[in-house]
Amino acid sequence: MKKNKNYKVLIPLRGGSKGIKKKNLKLFKNRPLYTWCTRAAIQADLEVIISTECDEIKNSIKYFFPNLEIQDRPLELATDESSTEDVIDFFIKSYFSENIILLQATSPQTTSKDILKAIKCYENGNFKPLVSGTREHKFIWRNDGTPYNYNTSKRPRRQDWEGSFIENGAIYIFRRKDFELFGTRCKEPCTLFEMDQINNIEIDNINEFKTLENKIKQPKN
Repeated sequence: MKKNKNYKVLIPLRGGSKGIKKKNLKLFKNRPLYTWCTRAAIQADLEVIISTECDEIKNSIKYFFPNLEIQDRPLELATDESSTEDVIDFFIKSYFSENIILLQATSPQTTSKDILKAIKCYENGNFKPLVSGTREHKFIWRNDGTPYNYNTSKRPRRQDWEGSFIENGAIYIFRRKDFELFGTRCKEPCTLFEMDQINNIEIDNINEFKTLENKIKQPKN
C-alpha cells in the first residue's frame, strides 16, 4: 500500500510532438525525458499511471519501469488537437482516486521533494486546485502596447516588487470531484506552488531542450 493512498499520479505521454520528434523519448541527461518525472513520483511513494497510445513508449516503460501501470490511450486522444483535459477525463473513468496529480515529462527537473511539498501545499490550501510555477520579475506588455503587470507611472524597484507567478506546467493537483463538476484541472481560485528558478523552463521545442541541458551543466556558485 502506497503511503499517499488518496492520490494517483497521471503522466500523459504522447508519441507524436510538433516541436521535437519523439520528444518524450529523447535522451535528457542520458535517459529518456519522461523517466525523470516518473522516477520522482515513484520515489515520492505514489501510485503512477502513464497514459499513452505509443507502442515505442510502452516498450520503454516496460524496460525502465517494469512494474508501472500503463493506460492505453485511444488514438483520437493523441492528436495535435487533443487536450490534456480530454486525457484526464478518460483517465478518471478508469481509475478512482480522491485526488489526481498531473505531472508532465516536459519538466524533468521536478523532484520527489517538489511533489511532496506540493501535496502539503495543496492540503494546507484546503484542497483548492494546485498549479506550480516560478516567480518572475519581468515587466509584461500586451500586444496593444499597454503594460500588463505594472504601472508605468510607478515603475517598481525589483527589491520592492513581488513580481508575477508564471505557470511552469510541472505539477498540477486537483480533486476528482472538482474536475467532474467543472471539466478543468485549474478551477479558480487555485493554490499556487512556487518552485525554484531552475524549474522555469518547460520543454516544448528544441531550443528549450538545449537551454535546459546547458543550464544544468553550469557549475553552481
